[in-house]
Amino acid sequence: MTTLSIQAISDKGPTRGNNEDMLSVGGITLRDNQCSLPLLEIDPEGFFYLLLSDGMGGHEHGERASELLLQHLGDCFKQKIFTPDTIEDQLREQVKLLSDQLNEQAFQENQSRPMGCTLTGVVWYCGKVYLLNAGDSRTYRYRRPYLRQMTQDQTERGMTGNPDDSKLLLNCIGGGSYGRLIVEDIGEKIGPEDVLLICSDGLSDMVDDTVIEQILTESSDPVHDLYNKACENGGIDNISIIVATIKN
Repeated sequence: MTTLSIQAISDKGPTRGNNEDMLSVGGITLRDNQCSLPLLEIDPEGFFYLLLSDGMGGHEHGERASELLLQHLGDCFKQKIFTPDTIEDQLREQVKLLSDQLNEQAFQENQSRPMGCTLTGVVWYCGKVYLLNAGDSRTYRYRRPYLRQMTQDQTERGMTGNPDDSKLLLNCIGGGSYGRLIVEDIGEKIGPEDVLLICSDGLSDMVDDTVIEQILTESSDPVHDLYNKACENGGIDNISIIVATIKN
């Protein structure tokens, strides 16, 4: 049985007037809030998830997009519509369905900036572990003392690897995009004592990976130290962070 120690925070940050990010920690949604679950056992025959969505489209629209996405996925898990053999395809289908709905709402409301959102995180389901990614929010694995980005930023820069290219988002959920979700089985890539870091670009754009790695190595309170470092470096966006240590 897998046991996790989890810390999470979602905050508007020091410069933004509202928070378009949202977290879901096993169905507990967080926005302008935080939580700590020091010892959580995951049922090997059940499901558990740590998800982050960063909304876009401006005030209210981005908030709505990220909230609708995480509510939709939470409902899918509660209703047990996924099956072990088809969960990867079903996750893609459900995210595409929600993406189409967001695009349709944006059209009906004549939104000048169509609402959309990113998605990243990890799902445990019937003994397997899946990494989800759409957009430029990130999931990392920290295996002492090294930090590794497990997702790929779906931006011009992230797809080409050229630091001179722009951060123009090439894929998201809604936002006028197709809504393509990457799903990967990562059961062989994580293990006991690994740390999963899931974050919005309010952290990753403000704090270099080498500094994130150092904080995870040295800090007894990494979530708040990461948050404080992002604020110290400018805090120009919402800041959402999940740190989950795999105990066994």
